[in-house]
Amino acid sequence: MRARQVAAARAVWGGMLLAASRSVCRERRELAAVGTALGARHLAQAAVTLRSPHGFVARWAWTADAAHSVSMLALAGLAPRWRRLALTSAAGAGAWAYAARKAR
Repeated sequence: MRARQVAAARAVWGGMLLAASRSVCRERRELAAVGTALGARHLAQAAVTLRSPHGFVARWAWTADAAHSVSMLALAGLAPRWRRLALTSAAGAGAWAYAARKAR
């Protein structure tokens, strides 16, 4: 898969997270805030990659996803209340990291 394709998919995902954070997560402010921040991060990362798909930042953008995945694994271990959501987020971030790392 090409870097621009991954970036386009990431932009769609970021937009969906932003929309969900404003509608689905309205009742739970902490989820809405996390969804907004994560959606904005995905959109920013997509914009950087679309602008320069072979630049340094685009090549190493997968590290943000890997860091997110590791942080969610830590959260799952420390906060049983958030375990299911944290593990789901860790798996998604791991998939994004893999796709971004393999993109050319």
